[in-house]
Amino acid sequence: MNAVRDFKPTILVAALGTTFGSALVIAPGIVTQALGAAGLSDLAAVKSILDVIGWLFLGIALYVGAIVTANTCATLIAGQTRVIALQRLVGATGASLRARIIRAGLVVGVIGGLVGAVVGTGLCALFVAVLRHNGFLPDTAYNLVPWQLVLPVVAVVLATWGAFAVGSKRVLSVTPLEALSSSIEPSHDDLRSGTARKVWAIVLMAGGGALMLLGLVLSSSTPTAVLPAALGGFVSFAGVAVGATIVMPPVLALIGRIGAKDPVVLLAGRNALRAPGRAARATIGLVIGVTLLVTFAVALGMMQRVLEAEVTGQFQGGSAEQLQGMRDFFVQVNGVVSVIVGFSAVIAAVGVVNALALGVLQRRRELGLLRVLGLTGAQVRRMIITEAVQMVVAAVLTGLVLGTFYGWVGGQTLLGSLGSAGAPVLQPMTIVIVVVGALLLAVAATVAPVRRAMRVPPTEALAVD
Repeated sequence: MNAVRDFKPTILVAALGTTFGSALVIAPGIVTQALGAAGLSDLAAVKSILDVIGWLFLGIALYVGAIVTANTCATLIAGQTRVIALQRLVGATGASLRARIIRAGLVVGVIGGLVGAVVGTGLCALFVAVLRHNGFLPDTAYNLVPWQLVLPVVAVVLATWGAFAVGSKRVLSVTPLEALSSSIEPSHDDLRSGTARKVWAIVLMAGGGALMLLGLVLSSSTPTAVLPAALGGFVSFAGVAVGATIVMPPVLALIGRIGAKDPVVLLAGRNALRAPGRAARATIGLVIGVTLLVTFAVALGMMQRVLEAEVTGQFQGGSAEQLQGMRDFFVQVNGVVSVIVGFSAVIAAVGVVNALALGVLQRRRELGLLRVLGLTGAQVRRMIITEAVQMVVAAVLTGLVLGTFYGWVGGQTLLGSLGSAGAPVLQPMTIVIVVVGALLLAVAATVAPVRRAMRVPPTEALAVD
């Protein structure tokens, strides 16, 4: 388990996070140098604003990456339960095994951070070259390797290291007796009985809710009320992530009832509930991605509605050109924000693909037993794809609800000083893109591992231990 090659998916997550962070660190300097070359050095204060925005989105990416990394590590460890138990049986202690995994996490973070920094710098250099060639940027020298570039690398390394420390806690609870067990996942009852998990989830969600309520109370007097509300959103969502094994199973149970008259669909739903830890790890990443996208879409939609109302009132019925110009502006802002936030969603999507793929590969023995009992290969494939779709639908519905709520709180606290921001605004196209993209992700994530698992003869799969 301490071999770096076992954590290739996590290296990819760390590299993506550092690539994103490197671009956000380099971009403000490029804008400042471009303004200086154009004789607009007095507008260099824009760099400060861009720095703040950049670090905000970098924080979001690190937050997503840390949760995805911890879940990926926990999934790998769950699949190696019997191997770890055998190592305990021959004398290894849980603390020593966990220390080896945490050291591997440090190496993974360093490798991913360095690769991401190189890729991010290279992409920025490519964009600068293209924009200079098109005349969009002045023909001057740009600093593509600022000293701040070390910050996202260090941040990703620390986040990955910490995520491995959290994800590897399962090692301490593995006993030598589990080497003889056929189960690789704790039971639903065992997960629900975790008092500490329940307490932390409740405390974080209650604390975050209190901060968001404070922001709503202050929203009528100052736009800075968005700051405690945003902090409350992070804290409360951390509670949702901690309590994912408590929150997600009821949603999965509800989704699993759809089409349950079909035995294959019923079996898929039962599988998701039988291993709630695996299901929660697979879904929480997508919940994060959908929540982020919907939150920003709702907040921007509310802002556009309020500002359009202001323009309409200011110009006595509204200027068609003003309104159209504002709509065009928000289309561009929506596009930019969607790209930036979408990168965090990509990191979350990588975590979903990893969790679903690892879950399939770790269940070869179970799949072989189903085929021996009479299920055809096509039925097994349909069962796994249905299970993945059920997880994705549960994650999308949860993310839509959370994102709409967080977006409304953000919009209300930011715009409350201008009057009531009203009900949340969510464009139907956003919902369509999220749902279709998530379903395609579910199918794509299971095709390759299912194909690999089905190539193994049932007798050989049953011999895997």
